[in-house]
Amino acid sequence: MCGMSTVNLMQIKVVPHEMGACYLTAIRHRYILDIMEEVYLDTVPMPSMEVYSGTPGDATQHFEDWMQTQYSPLTVQLGKWLDLSDNDKATEFLGQLNKYFEQRTALLGEEGTFLFPSRRPSPDALQELGMPFKKWLEKHGLNLILPLFYETQTSQGYGYIEEVPTYYALVWNSKELFSYISLPKLDFLKVAGSTLEKIMDKLEFLPHQVRHQVKVETAEASVQRLQQSFRAVMVQGGFMSIWERLAKKLPNVNKSINIRKVERHVEDPSRPISITYTEGSNTEAVTAHHDFLMLACKLDDVPWLDTQPDEADIFNSIHNYELTTTCVSIPASTANDIPTTPHMFLPEKLTSVKFLNRCYVTRTSLKCVAPGLSYGPGSFPSANGGDDRRWDQGDDTRVCFQYSAIDAAPVGSEQYKTNDQLYSQLKEDLKAYGAQSVEAHMDPYDPSQRLQKRWKYMPHFLSKDLGKLWDLWELQNTHRTFYLGSITCFESTADVHSYNMQLADYYQL
Repeated sequence: MCGMSTVNLMQIKVVPHEMGACYLTAIRHRYILDIMEEVYLDTVPMPSMEVYSGTPGDATQHFEDWMQTQYSPLTVQLGKWLDLSDNDKATEFLGQLNKYFEQRTALLGEEGTFLFPSRRPSPDALQELGMPFKKWLEKHGLNLILPLFYETQTSQGYGYIEEVPTYYALVWNSKELFSYISLPKLDFLKVAGSTLEKIMDKLEFLPHQVRHQVKVETAEASVQRLQQSFRAVMVQGGFMSIWERLAKKLPNVNKSINIRKVERHVEDPSRPISITYTEGSNTEAVTAHHDFLMLACKLDDVPWLDTQPDEADIFNSIHNYELTTTCVSIPASTANDIPTTPHMFLPEKLTSVKFLNRCYVTRTSLKCVAPGLSYGPGSFPSANGGDDRRWDQGDDTRVCFQYSAIDAAPVGSEQYKTNDQLYSQLKEDLKAYGAQSVEAHMDPYDPSQRLQKRWKYMPHFLSKDLGKLWDLWELQNTHRTFYLGSITCFESTADVHSYNMQLADYYQL
């Protein structure tokens, strides 16, 4: 369906290491969660993102604590957004958050049944949607909430906010997503002495379905239930498990087809579409005939397609980010000063494209996607048996993330690095962060190669070509062809699934 949600799992020490970072929320991903139930897959709670300064020996911080102490002018912890008693900065923060969603609605419309805003924006709106997102935030006076997007946008592979077009930030950073950022903070309500009803008045952006779920009371049990409902989850065993099990459940799913040629006979629509392919190791080509075609592949890499001029104009304008993920061992010992927090990111490395190729996130897979493990109090015991939000039970394997190419520094530029150069930079970073030794795991399928993957991620259009999103929508079914996948909308399973349902609804499929 899209990007890093479909990456392979690698088994290291009987632990699945997913070379991406995929999570689900109850509203945006409700259809994906339904599919998981059909194929008998469970979820595990997602750990909070912990911030690390990069200075050996420093403890990690919750993201909101870091914003308050290191980056933001807030005079209270961001974790206490909901403590609004006589605090001007907290009120200003919420005001900017509400203003952000007012501006978002003005450009994209209200969040409805489908996620893609299929109505073509006006020229003025399109120009604003094409602005670099940081510039757009500053234009609207939203500097106070700007650091939030290092976590929600850049750390997830969706581009540096100083260069990514505003559309791709707005469409992802939705009201529903920010419900998951805000509502788990409700444990501060009793401290604040506020009522849930007053808080709901301040959080104007909360969508109707969220408000419906929120009970207007401060009873501890109710708050706990609400927090549990609005915590993101991960797929137990890794996201790829969904597609593997679904492929087994559905009839006639063949994963070993090699397409050689597609002919749609656009000059004579009375003729069926011809698809010539080979299967598995069999070199004998077979030609099948069909009434229409659905393309869910990367549209900038379709050499076998009889691409038409109107398609080429769109396909040739597609750009991608590139992420590199590497599986390494950092032995958990007293000699290491680097934290062993399951999800740990270094926000400084997310603030600017000048940090291209630098390690900005590490993840301990055993505590994220391994079957049978979950999060909660005591999940990260320290050596003395306390709970310091770390995990130190001997597993030394982490997946490390680097941006390795963006539009501002594309493949072939001076900033572009080879695999060896990226790994050298990664080791240098990890040792600077406190690791005494770093060793790459080798690929189980090719022991001569490091377990290092470079991903083309988040296909998108540059600011000058952003209107091609709507060109592609209007091109649907023109050549008896439907275009699917993340280039049509946004790089997430939820957005792709919603877009597909939107097409099905529009064309009565």
